[in-house]
Amino acid sequence: MAELRLILVTPEKTLFDREVASIRVPLFDGAAGFYPGRAPLVGRLGIGELRLTDAGGTSESYFIDGGFVQVKGSLVSVLTNSSIATRDISRRDADAKLAAAKEVKARTPEEQASAARSLERARKMVSLAGRD
Repeated sequence: MAELRLILVTPEKTLFDREVASIRVPLFDGAAGFYPGRAPLVGRLGIGELRLTDAGGTSESYFIDGGFVQVKGSLVSVLTNSSIATRDISRRDADAKLAAAKEVKARTPEEQASAARSLERARKMVSLAGRD
């Protein structure tokens, strides 16, 4: 079976570069899934879950925080601000981040946009906490 090569990169490092059977990513306006043979694509990522499945059917899940995805041939490159394996997200920490995000009092449009993004990020982390 043909496979995809997924490269997951943050500003700090390349988290992994390996073969996978399928990938699902959050886009800023929805979600997209990729299988071998996919047409080329460049997309803007949203906040949420990157889920990959290997050839054996084992799935892994990661929280990602925006960025870009590029599909070119069998290579899928995900460039994101940050990535955390969902199994490493503490429910307690995620709940604390959500509570802190709800407490922010934004006054300017820029502060409101930042607060909305923090709230979205915290809500997605809570929903993914401890999952895999």
